[in-house]
Amino acid sequence: MAAESTPARARGDRHSPQRHPTQNRPPQSNLPQDPASTPPGTGSPISKRRGIAIGIAAAAVAAVVATPFGALAASGAASEAVSTSGSASAGASLTARADSGAGRTGAARADAAAKSANPGSTEEAGVRLHVAPATSTTIDPAKPLTVQVEIENATTEEIAGGTVVLTRADAPIDDADELDAWLGTGDGTPLASVKLGEAESRATSAGGSSMVSFTVPSSALGALDAPVVGLGVSLVVDGSTVATGADAFATPAGSTGPKTTVTLVYPLTVPEQTTGMIDAATLEEWTAQLGLLDRQLDAVADRPVAIGIDPRIIASIRALGSSAPESATAWLSRLGSVTNEIFPLAYADADVALQAQLGLTTMLAPTSFSDVLDPANFATPVAPEPDDGGGQADEQAPVDEPTPTDSEQAPTSVAPTPTGSPTPTPTETAPAPGELPTNEALLAWPYTRTDLAWPADDTVATGDLGRLDAAGLTTSILAPGNVATAATRVSANTSIEGSTALVADGRLNTPLREAADAESETEWRSATGGLLAEFAVAPATDGSALLATFDRDAGEHSVRVGATLDQLARDPAVQPTGLAGVIGAPPVARQLVDEPEDAQRVATTQRMLDLEAETGEFATVLSDPRLLTGPVRRDLLALLDVAWLQDPTAWDAAAAQWLADRRATLASVSVVPSSSVNIFARETPLPITVLNALPYPVTVVVSADPSNGRLVVEESVTETIPAESRSTVNVPIAAGVGRGEVTIGISLASPTGVPVGRTVYISGNVQADWEGLGAAILATAVVLFFGFGIWRNIRRRRKQRAAEAATPAEPVTDGDEADAAAEVAAEAEVAPDSAAEAVPGEAGAPETGEAAVDPEPDPEDHKRD
Repeated sequence: MAAESTPARARGDRHSPQRHPTQNRPPQSNLPQDPASTPPGTGSPISKRRGIAIGIAAAAVAAVVATPFGALAASGAASEAVSTSGSASAGASLTARADSGAGRTGAARADAAAKSANPGSTEEAGVRLHVAPATSTTIDPAKPLTVQVEIENATTEEIAGGTVVLTRADAPIDDADELDAWLGTGDGTPLASVKLGEAESRATSAGGSSMVSFTVPSSALGALDAPVVGLGVSLVVDGSTVATGADAFATPAGSTGPKTTVTLVYPLTVPEQTTGMIDAATLEEWTAQLGLLDRQLDAVADRPVAIGIDPRIIASIRALGSSAPESATAWLSRLGSVTNEIFPLAYADADVALQAQLGLTTMLAPTSFSDVLDPANFATPVAPEPDDGGGQADEQAPVDEPTPTDSEQAPTSVAPTPTGSPTPTPTETAPAPGELPTNEALLAWPYTRTDLAWPADDTVATGDLGRLDAAGLTTSILAPGNVATAATRVSANTSIEGSTALVADGRLNTPLREAADAESETEWRSATGGLLAEFAVAPATDGSALLATFDRDAGEHSVRVGATLDQLARDPAVQPTGLAGVIGAPPVARQLVDEPEDAQRVATTQRMLDLEAETGEFATVLSDPRLLTGPVRRDLLALLDVAWLQDPTAWDAAAAQWLADRRATLASVSVVPSSSVNIFARETPLPITVLNALPYPVTVVVSADPSNGRLVVEESVTETIPAESRSTVNVPIAAGVGRGEVTIGISLASPTGVPVGRTVYISGNVQADWEGLGAAILATAVVLFFGFGIWRNIRRRRKQRAAEAATPAEPVTDGDEADAAAEVAAEAEVAPDSAAEAVPGEAGAPETGEAAVDPEPDPEDHKRD
């Protein structure tokens, strides 16, 4: 078991793929080969398979024969127990743990020069050896010891049977330097070893494992009155060392020293997702017995470990209301009853270091959950009236659907409450029947602290801590690789760039995470023994509180987490403490190691933020923009989950899909292009087809913009388009001056003036112009003028003929005749159209009581006619 003193080195060991040397060999030819030119260990496929079969059979026979005898007289009988553990994926094994031959083993360093000088060496970097006591994580040198060695083949080829050699450190291990020397992680000379025994091993299939057991008498360990005993192991196949391993284990002498105060922190999270909510079916699976969340809570509940929880889990359960699975509500109730310290991670465990490097001084948070809240799930059912047998019970009264409250309109980002002391337990009040819970109600929890930021390992860059401080996260939990190594073991509470940080101890973090990630019992005992050995030889004698953190994917190995915590709780050299104990210690000034995140990841996230802002503006087409902005923000936070850092390729694909979906959303409301239109009338509506692909109704303002004055648009039209449909909107237009072609730009906007979609251009042909209308008006005026003159002449002639045809009724005197002539002349001047036509005996003729007298025609009038 290795405790890496350099965290970067440990990280490289854990995540660097290991390859079998034969993986890079070219395909063998089917042609016969000269035996003299064939390297050792190679040959025809048939002979190779035959040799492997013979080797396996020989190894089995040798194991049976050698079992009673043993390999060393000093070590007593060494028995071999060969078994095959559950098959493990080679790919997973390559990235799961640090290689036992890469920085974990002193013997590996001792053999490095010889192996590098031997091109034909069969050393397998992908073969790992784990050595540990068969039933415990510590060693008592005064008692006989049964040791198990696990051979883990994380390659794609079978490893032939060989010999397993067991050794121990020749000198007692009393301090951290000697421990590093034995594990091969120090800078000094590796410790010498003493051979305890050897045993035959059988062939190990690709991706599989096998076991070899040793029985070591107490006399073989010698008088090792030391806090730690070192055990080593090597696998030799065909005379070549394939792999080596070294581990260390505390003894009873290690528990008599001073205790080490340590704070442990565990992330209660879920695997990476592309959505910001956990659906009901998944919650039911994860919270059921032995489900992911159930196992995690079992591992840490009421144990000495602080829990950083993803608020998405709490909100997803509460948002389901009465429809939440019973197992989920029971799990949430159980979480509220544990005695652990609990603090919130960012929503969906979004990468806070990434947000800081984007220049954000307020961490991103959910804006709304209104799109996932069903009023029926928050209505209190009314109990039916008891049935007396004469009829059915009254039906439940319907509950009006409420509208989201104003308090749900949370700001774009919500900063946690900075505090240096435990927060008071809030009194949760259930919403009134039918009333939807607010954002605050869904996310509320009686957290111990809300001022902690936990960035991913080795992702914090210069200036990030200051931005996190501005966001209210005044204390950051940092990985040991993100901070310069101190000369001596110092307190976890540090001051970096003027900010407070809790730095995990590299010597504790590596074995703790290896123990939590162990896939077999032997591997777990090996890693846990190394963790306890660190406490035995390297206590914080000055009383400083140390910090160790579990990995973000520890939830997938929650069984090992619980067992490891139990071992630490029983170790007399360990003194667990809470967050207050480590934060309250005097801070130590340390230097940050600048570890910015990948530039491409930062650039992609910036594009996502920009597109989210555009989506927020576009959402104003909805009566409630939160129906669109809420899920967009939550899904964005889900894609910033720290868990995605383990698979950058998958994250790139998921981020690209998110960007494509947002662009599709922005294009979901658009004008449907149409063919050219002909405009003949002076005023006519212009039909525009608008498409709405959203699942919500939208309100848009439709505007038309002609390219010239041949067409005049009187006004824009505001229209509501139903969900997932298309509608025709009539925009009133009028013909301008002239006739000819015109291009009309059709655009959409939200009621707040935000442009929606792209502008669509339609060609138009205008024929109804002012020139034709003006000509028609002029022609009409000319016709009316001449027609009126002709009509007047006709009327005058009719009057004259009527006057000439009139017969006088009786003679009149000269005076009367003169008066009548004067009166007729006066009437002709005043009303020629009426008086001139008056005929005696017809309607309208003057009634004088006497017969009308036809005056003698005037010669002058005749001349005028």
